[in-house]
Amino acid sequence: MKNSTTNENDSILIWKLAIGSALSWELAQLLGSKHPYLAPLSVILCLQSTLDKSVRISIKRIIGTVIGILVTVLIASHIKINSLNLGLLILLGSFITKWLKFDKMVIHHAAITMLFVFVFEHQTKHYALDRMRDTIVGVVVTILIQLVWFRIIKRNKAIQ
Repeated sequence: MKNSTTNENDSILIWKLAIGSALSWELAQLLGSKHPYLAPLSVILCLQSTLDKSVRISIKRIIGTVIGILVTVLIASHIKINSLNLGLLILLGSFITKWLKFDKMVIHHAAITMLFVFVFEHQTKHYALDRMRDTIVGVVVTILIQLVWFRIIKRNKAIQ
């Protein structure tokens, strides 16, 4: 019985990931993103087994993204792209995140954002904006999928 439930839950997760990724990509493109893959990235990272867990991780993702963008945009235009500067940027940004009393997950999201904004902002000049907008798009799609899914489950249980 447990294996059947696990397989069913895995299948539901796969459907939610696929639908959420497709929807968030399209929405990001409609909103003008040049990097629409960032929205499905948030769906994939934030979609959890419960609505509450998805919301908590989504909030941490947004906070980490904001911190990472702010630190990188303020500093990156003044330094060359190389490994030492990347390390120093992540060191500084991660300690700022810790100083603000955020947990390890926010530190990870900030570091990921710093890496990508540091590299891609020099190339496209609008990556940071796309990163923020598309992160929010992915988070909103994740929460909406969870709300719809749990509403369907609740309705089916009431019918039974």
